[in-house]
Amino acid sequence: MVAEPEQPRATRSDRWSDITLRAKITGVTVFILSLGLIVAGVGTQSFLRPQLIAVQDADLGQMLENPRSVLVPGADTNALECADVVDASPRYYVAILNANGAVECDNMGSIQSVGTLQVPEIAPEVALKNAGRAFAIKADEGPEWRAVVGPIMSNQTQAPVGALMLASSTLSVNQTMARFALIFSAFGIAVLLLGAALTRILVTNTFAPLAEVEQTALEISRGDFSKRILVSSPHTEVGHLGESLNVMLDRIDASFDERAQTINKMRRFISDAGHELRTPLVSVRGYAEMYRHGWLTESEQLDQAMQRIEKEAIRMGSLVDDLLALARLDERRPLELAPLQLNQIAADTAFDTRAQAPDREVTVIDDTSAPIVTGDEHKVRQVMTNLIGNALRYSPDGSPIEIRVESDAERKIGAFEVIDHGEGIPEQVRNKIFDRFWRADTSRNRETGGSGRGLSIVYSIVQAHGGTVCALETPGGGATFRVELPLEAGAAVTGAAPTA
Repeated sequence: MVAEPEQPRATRSDRWSDITLRAKITGVTVFILSLGLIVAGVGTQSFLRPQLIAVQDADLGQMLENPRSVLVPGADTNALECADVVDASPRYYVAILNANGAVECDNMGSIQSVGTLQVPEIAPEVALKNAGRAFAIKADEGPEWRAVVGPIMSNQTQAPVGALMLASSTLSVNQTMARFALIFSAFGIAVLLLGAALTRILVTNTFAPLAEVEQTALEISRGDFSKRILVSSPHTEVGHLGESLNVMLDRIDASFDERAQTINKMRRFISDAGHELRTPLVSVRGYAEMYRHGWLTESEQLDQAMQRIEKEAIRMGSLVDDLLALARLDERRPLELAPLQLNQIAADTAFDTRAQAPDREVTVIDDTSAPIVTGDEHKVRQVMTNLIGNALRYSPDGSPIEIRVESDAERKIGAFEVIDHGEGIPEQVRNKIFDRFWRADTSRNRETGGSGRGLSIVYSIVQAHGGTVCALETPGGGATFRVELPLEAGAAVTGAAPTA
């Protein structure tokens, strides 16, 4: 049997990454509260115990000044004897030290629950020098004691002949500190539990919109791209996140719509281009087969076939040229900008149109200000030629066509309009006619419907020049295409117009 590979152990960072954000924030909050409570508790205890010890030392010092309350009733403080201390108050340790500093007698027998005290030897001279100064005494068992000593003066020589020691246990101080620690711990635990609960509630309420974000993302992943996040508090971090996600979703939705529209356009283009290319290809193939089979025996028939093949090849070449023009416009190649006189371009286009369609009356309405625009001459002429071709295609034979040139100094634009008197363009499709490969005639009749390339080329060229193009209704019937281009910087909009 092949041994299964051993799974790598999860590191601390991996385990930390698996913890939810709610648990992380709650845990960190509890940890900070615990650290703060520990520091506060230790600091308070370290300050409180010396204060309690100082109070105890002060009480002992006052007691040493007047020890009658702890000695046997009737004791003479000026001539103390062992009988005065043996039965002294059991609350305190009372001892008489002799001239050598050793304990001569004390009330240890009356004190319960205490081990033997380790009383140091204190000479009378030392007791006189350190009278009332507290110090610690250790016991074999139990807590330590705090003690003070005072000299016992001789009535004859007024010299110290011994010392009186008073001591009290620090058991009460330790009990006070223990009670403080217990109470502080209880309150600390309560604060930690309350802090954890409030943090959990606050985090849960704050992150509630994130659950909605998660649900929205899940529904979007299932295909419902219309879902959006309801932002109730737009000024919060979660609100900002929701608004950003909504903007992102809108853009994604728009990109999907654009993608779908592009796919539809490409499908229609493939269908239209296939239809446009199939007809001439079938004709060329048919004439080629007729020639191969020897059916074109007469020179007149052969000339006619070659003429048809040439026309179909020209038609295919025109289609390919238009497709290449659209591709180049999509590449955003730099334009060869130069000052252009719209009056002159309109006159040249009208002249070419009369040569192409002698039965048409083409009129140029000049602008007396002789506007000069900035543009690529070849591209601008192509725009005007395409619009004239569109007018020739969609207006009756023999109907007039006008080219009007205008300018607007305030808006700094020069404009020209190509006006025909045909059937016109329905208002509901005026925004679609500039779409690539769109045409109103869906029959794909190459004689009337075209392939929808001319106006899309016009729109792309005008847009590359920073201008605008739109379709309007001609008064009395027909279509008017208006193109606006930026005037040349610093050019004068005055002067005589050239003759059309």
